[in-house]
Amino acid sequence: MSDGSDKEEDPPHLARYREYKRRQEVKRQQKSKPTTSPSSSPTTPPSEQYSSLPDRLINHRLTPLLLKLVIWTFLLLFFAHHEFGSVFFLASIPFIVWQSMEEYKRGPRELSAYSVFNQNLERLDGTFTSEQWEKELRYGPASVMK
Repeated sequence: MSDGSDKEEDPPHLARYREYKRRQEVKRQQKSKPTTSPSSSPTTPPSEQYSSLPDRLINHRLTPLLLKLVIWTFLLLFFAHHEFGSVFFLASIPFIVWQSMEEYKRGPRELSAYSVFNQNLERLDGTFTSEQWEKELRYGPASVMK
């Protein structure tokens, strides 16, 4: 029987796991230590030290969408109160579609899913065409294999 003084070497997966846990603990300890930054110096006024919203929320890409949704909801409630809710809703649908189409611009070499919008009518790989369908009907599915 072993008295525990001579330690056997751990299997590699267990050693890696213990190293991982040790690193996680070190990271946790580093996060819990107070850090001094220039923004928290006593000479900086409190209004400049703290923002009303956290930076991660201000810079988040969903924030404008949420803001638009809240404004649209309040406008819908306002118009619904004045018995024009359905008119506002129906009028806002084309506007929402138009706005959503403007948000995304393709890059110079990025292909559209519709080949008529691509330079030289270039198709995406894997596009099912009428020519391919016709070949399959006439000569079987093996005729279109590349």
